[in-house]
Amino acid sequence: MEKEDKVKVKKTVSALLAFAAMIAPLQARADAPTAWQGAVARLIASHQNYPRSAQIRGEEGTTRLRLMLAADGKINQVQLTQSSGSDILDREARSVVTGIGRLPAPPAGVTTLLVPIVWRLN
Repeated sequence: MEKEDKVKVKKTVSALLAFAAMIAPLQARADAPTAWQGAVARLIASHQNYPRSAQIRGEEGTTRLRLMLAADGKINQVQLTQSSGSDILDREARSVVTGIGRLPAPPAGVTTLLVPIVWRLN
């Protein structure tokens, strides 16, 4: 390889490394909501208990909640956006998230989060 070609390669590699260094923080920020959402989902699932009365009745479904969160993760409001079809399961879903009280702080600050809570009997 000629000296001129080596210089071009070095400049290209340097430019690529500089570009990678510039986008790395952006990529980390782009991945933050996904990691945060996973952490929130795991936290909610760890507090979820199937109500015995719903088990006896064979009730299943998905409750969808809208959570309004403060910048520090405090749950300010919980709204039912879609019923599971079971009052028992819907009440328990609300109870699960209000019982947690505070989620990990959202990466974007104050936010609204739609949360599906799935109730399935095995």
